[in-house]
Amino acid sequence: MCTAEEQSIEWNSSLYINFVDYEKAFDSVDRTTLWKPLRHYGVPQKIINIIQNSYDGLNCKIVHGGQLTKSFEVKTGVRRCCLLSPFLLLLMTDWTIKAPTSKGKYGIQWTSRMQLDDLEFADDLALLSQTQQQMQKTNSVATASTAVGLNIQKGKSRILRYNTACTNPIKIDGEDLEDAKSTQLRHKTSPHMES
Repeated sequence: MCTAEEQSIEWNSSLYINFVDYEKAFDSVDRTTLWKPLRHYGVPQKIINIIQNSYDGLNCKIVHGGQLTKSFEVKTGVRRCCLLSPFLLLLMTDWTIKAPTSKGKYGIQWTSRMQLDDLEFADDLALLSQTQQQMQKTNSVATASTAVGLNIQKGKSRILRYNTACTNPIKIDGEDLEDAKSTQLRHKTSPHMES
């Protein structure tokens, strides 16, 4: 992230970063869709079956008021405390956002041959663009995400702008996303960067 910010400043090019906040991503992702990205990215069916079997018939009980509830089946989300869960969620997120951004030129020029559209870590997502118009891809990403059980929290997602005079709002479902001051998010991207 710091490299993209520094590159924008050094090259005097515009940079828009949308820090997307998914609402309860680990708990809400649709399990029936969870296996599609694995197939798409070429994971052997035997491995998919092993992972899927660990999810089938997963039941839980909750202690409430000192009482244990009846057992119920968990049908959404990835498993807690499982080493594969962040990886599965990353694959789902990557697969989901690639469809709306695959047509057209989005992202930033990263190298002479490569565009960089987004950065992902666990349930965190940063969409990158050089223009405000390109950043409106957020709306398409929101629609694709909702289809797989991932909902963008509009109130917690933030837009960061570098070297841009355009202050037009970025919208999701007609709702403006809040602009962040670079100092608000800088500690998340690099604790050593000066304000």
